[in-house]
Amino acid sequence: MSYRTQLIAGASIAAVGLLATGGAAYALWNAQDSYTGGKIAAGDLNLSYGEGTWAQITPEVAVPAAGTLAGGTAGFNSMPGDIVEIRVPLTTVLQGDNLNAQMNVEMGSGAEQDIENGIIAATYLVENDASEAASEEADLGEPVSVAGLTGDNAGVTANWTVVVTIKVLGDYRWTDQEPLNDLDKWSVDGINVTLEQIRSGDGYTDGEG
Repeated sequence: MSYRTQLIAGASIAAVGLLATGGAAYALWNAQDSYTGGKIAAGDLNLSYGEGTWAQITPEVAVPAAGTLAGGTAGFNSMPGDIVEIRVPLTTVLQGDNLNAQMNVEMGSGAEQDIENGIIAATYLVENDASEAASEEADLGEPVSVAGLTGDNAGVTANWTVVVTIKVLGDYRWTDQEPLNDLDKWSVDGINVTLEQIRSGDGYTDGEG
């Protein structure tokens, strides 16, 4: 029999990022006078997500397996050479003057260990709401610039899809073990998406000059 690994899928999307609020006080040049500024409105750097899905996209598979992350992967066993695609829809809100952001995607510690052990390899990219690539493909944990992920004072809401591509590594081999008693498992156990404010990119000005 060929060596197979079982996919265990889970979802845990985490969003972080909040612009700070604060007050401002300005001393006038007249030593006899002063001005105390009012409160400054808070900006918003926010992220929400919809239902994630997974699908076997291995070439030449006649009836590929698929499902939702919430529904799990019962009955599906992957093998070396398989490719599994995970898609997670996202909505971002960026509100604030001169606010740009980048995105970062990671998986849970179990998947990180599987990658380190050479059981799977994984990359990701971000698509816009027209299903077009809005970022370069990157390794998990490597932040990417996303075309159009910018904000303004009125607020910009946009829809995206994070696409994680997982390749099952390893070679076929024969075994005299009872079927299914000799299988390793690999884990998704979390797709963690983070928005990170950056001070660069389209439309950003640094205040100099």
